Amino acid sequence: MPRRVWIAGLSVWPGLAQIWSGQDVLGMILAVAFAATLNLALVSRFVWTEAFAPGWPGFFTALAVASWLSSLGYTLWWVWLCHPERHKVEIDKLYREANEFYLQGRWNEARKRLEMILSRDETDADALMQLGTLFVKTEQPNLARRSFRQCLELEAGVKWRWEIQQSIARLGDTK
Repeated sequence: MPRRVWIAGLSVWPGLAQIWSGQDVLGMILAVAFAATLNLALVSRFVWTEAFAPGWPGFFTALAVASWLSSLGYTLWWVWLCHPERHKVEIDKLYREANEFYLQGRWNEARKRLEMILSRDETDADALMQLGTLFVKTEQPNLARRSFRQCLELEAGVKWRWEIQQSIARLGDTK
């Protein structure tokens, strides 16, 4: 089953799909907002019924439903239109082009292709690694260090750990 389908299934609870797909901060914001409105709705309707004016329980319930629907709508929109798997064929094509341009010594074209990949999927460790290598080749050590460090921060970047450490050591690890 594709990852996109799993993410869509996780959208039943607001924020869970975002957290699972790596958007931790957004996921926590959505989850806390929904949990707060749901708690307010439940408390005002069933626990402290006399503490709230007559219209407030309905308002809190509507707010909880609205936050759930908006989170569901955003998640489904993101999964079907913006998820990196939707752009997989295009990303693969861009990566092949970037490698061809790199091997031909056309650094600017290779950089543009790698940056286009990262605009579609900022978690592409291979593109970050290649971009760092390109920056080393074009004698831009600060940009190379930044790309290498971003790659190391990614879960998929672990496979490049040794190569990145060697490259950073050759560049001189100045901050």
